Amino acid sequence: MQIEHSGALKNMKLKFITELAEIERSQEQWDSVAGGYPFFRFAWMANWFRYFGSELKLAVLIAVGEDGQWKGIAPWCIDESNPFIRKLRFLGSGCACSDYLDLIVASDDYRSFSTLTVDWLMENIGNAETLGRIDVIELEGITNTNSNTAFLCEVFEAWGLKSHSTELEGGWQVDLPSTWQELNARFSKSMRRKTKAAIKRINNPASEVLSTQNESFDELWPMFVALHQGRRKMLGQAGCFADPSFEMFLQQASKDLMEEDSAELLVILFEGRPLATKLCLFGGETVYFYQSGIDVERMNLEPGYQICYSAISRAIERGFKRFDFLRGDEPYKSRWDTTRIPMSRIRFVPPTSIAKLKHGIWLTGRSFKNYVSKSSIGAGS
Repeated sequence: MQIEHSGALKNMKLKFITELAEIERSQEQWDSVAGGYPFFRFAWMANWFRYFGSELKLAVLIAVGEDGQWKGIAPWCIDESNPFIRKLRFLGSGCACSDYLDLIVASDDYRSFSTLTVDWLMENIGNAETLGRIDVIELEGITNTNSNTAFLCEVFEAWGLKSHSTELEGGWQVDLPSTWQELNARFSKSMRRKTKAAIKRINNPASEVLSTQNESFDELWPMFVALHQGRRKMLGQAGCFADPSFEMFLQQASKDLMEEDSAELLVILFEGRPLATKLCLFGGETVYFYQSGIDVERMNLEPGYQICYSAISRAIERGFKRFDFLRGDEPYKSRWDTTRIPMSRIRFVPPTSIAKLKHGIWLTGRSFKNYVSKSSIGAGS
């Protein structure tokens, strides 16, 4: 596929980086390309690699202009956790559930950079000095509503790579008006009763809303973890904080983003005890709701409505245009006048005989697993 290079990508050079220390020395360059989107920021992606990188190899491709400034970033790593399949994937993918992952580049230069990037990939797969053997290229947390990402997939397909797409849980986003009253008017009658009750409870003298904007992060963080894990335990789940690597990653990434005014942790206290909490990330005109927790012993106070109202009303007051609940099809998200955004994981298989063979085995195993699952459901019905 031939595309004329234009704008910032004229006469650029590609640089392959395999050491985190080299990226750390260029943090300002990274963030100048990443812009405001929190899941692209150095604070998020570098911390993710620090705490989840024990079985990963950094494989970041950088576009460098004649002026020495970075123009584009392909934020990859090579996953060697499965000895059978050596996978190229995005930094931040997997259990961290980073959404809308993609190449990081100015929109005007996206097509040129994505074409050069895939061309470089195909030339270097199998090259022991760069990528080595790659059995699958996995794009997770992407949305087909993004025309740029769709184009990247077209470039892979133009090289003859076969693909397999898996639908993930959707993202949920609401467009924010200029006032809470305007948004509230769009809700159903029953929803308006819920938000009215939430506002009344928050205005109770026994309630207090704390924020890392004016409170200590180290004091609020344990409340956040405890409430989140309490909710997971009630649902019979281990909870993500049962993994020490995840807690260390999210704690450090959140703290670093807060220093950039790109994140906020909210905690609602009632009668001096934590009732509900929410971690929000900021990017451009959007607030991203990443994670929350509620006191499961006081569900009669409907803490979920209280914390959602608090976060959304704060977003409106600050002039944000969108509130994004991110990935997850929990029923409560649709009540806030949201639109569902489809999310996917797409696997591209390099056109080598060994990669095709492994992909065939993977598909067979996947089909057998689905068959067993359906048979089990049928047997128990």
